Amino acid sequence: MITGTTSDAELAAALRPLVFQLYYVTRRHAPPHTLTITQSSVLRHLMAAGPMRMGELADAEGVQLPSMTNVITRMARMGLVRREPDPDDKRAMRVHVTEDGARFYTEITAIREEFLRHRLSEMDDRDRRAIADALPALSRLIGAEGSNWSR
Repeated sequence: MITGTTSDAELAAALRPLVFQLYYVTRRHAPPHTLTITQSSVLRHLMAAGPMRMGELADAEGVQLPSMTNVITRMARMGLVRREPDPDDKRAMRVHVTEDGARFYTEITAIREEFLRHRLSEMDDRDRRAIADALPALSRLIGAEGSNWSR
């Protein structure tokens, strides 16, 4: 049980599996054509920031450029993104979300949020208030790394 005297280690040990399980349960309720975590994150970055260079995406995801190239190649085959030469540097490529990619991302987001809305509606006011009260602290816990996770 978590109390006011719970150590940071105990709190971390209790929080980690809950965060993972919440994501996993929410993710399971998306359409069958589900993206990998990295693909979802790349699509989210592109939706939030607009077209990005491959190197920027690799940095944002904390992966090497060849890995990001593989991710983008798969996503392009799926019709979710397209690559175009960077107008500022013709040697570089910018990745854009396609109409299908934007529609797919919006659909997945809506389905996942509806799942969470339904689950929240089944909870009592005290539990919903506790979750609402925890949101600012969870945002601070994520810190600068999560500052772009608005969607």
